[in-house]
Amino acid sequence: MNTFWSKSVQSTELLDTSRKEKFNENNRKLWFNLLHIRNNLKILEVGCGSGHFTNMIKAYYPTCQVYGVDLDSNHIKFAKNESKKLNLDVHYQVADVKDLPFEDNSFDIVFSHTLVEHLPFDDFIKEQKRVLKTGGKLVIMRIDMIKKNDKPFLYLEDEINEIYNGFTYPKRPNVGEYLEDSDTTMQKLNQYNFKNIKLNYDRIIYYMPDAESNKKVAIDQIERNYQTKLSYAIFETDRCKVDAETKNKLLNLLKCQYEERLKLLNSNKKIFDFQSSLLITISASK
Repeated sequence: MNTFWSKSVQSTELLDTSRKEKFNENNRKLWFNLLHIRNNLKILEVGCGSGHFTNMIKAYYPTCQVYGVDLDSNHIKFAKNESKKLNLDVHYQVADVKDLPFEDNSFDIVFSHTLVEHLPFDDFIKEQKRVLKTGGKLVIMRIDMIKKNDKPFLYLEDEINEIYNGFTYPKRPNVGEYLEDSDTTMQKLNQYNFKNIKLNYDRIIYYMPDAESNKKVAIDQIERNYQTKLSYAIFETDRCKVDAETKNKLLNLLKCQYEERLKLLNSNKKIFDFQSSLLITISASK
């Protein structure tokens, strides 16, 4: 059973909270449009992680057949449980992107999110092209981590960062090793005879509670942001073998930060902190 990613790079819980923060009820139409989702399609996500994208697709497009594969068995176990809780019929299984367990020409859409940068392009693309129907859509998504444009909530941020700076981080082998420019990816797709190759850059602003007219949405943003920070803290303290006292201090600081942010929102004190991601989407037809 392969659990490298969930134990060494990003826990399933952290992956799930992070994806739920960025892909949610308020911006789903943008994501669905970028993925070319419509009714009655057969859709595969390679590297599905916690299953959040696939579950969202099935929830809003119930006539679609939706599949998710991931090499990490902890991710697939989590995805199956989430799908069952939501009463969604999504097909999940452990599988290697280099050896997909599907017949040729099976899917209308094959997509991935933050996967292409982690393995050689030939390994990444060959099987996806094989299982994609003629005329079907390939969609590759990744986050541009360089062009960040965030304004964090600064309350207790120095104290929190001081704790993180004291960690001894173990090496993460092969993570992001094959990151390349978008034009290189498009050139390679062209070499694989894909057609209609297109590029989209979209700034996803997923956290800006003071700009929300709906207070419930604002509170949801603050809570999702806190859950992501909490999942990250738990994963990194465990991965770095941090002592219990330091871990508890960090978790308490995060809780105090979260409570202060809610307090400011409820007292109508606007500080306009925000978080965003630059989403790069490359799509092509077989």
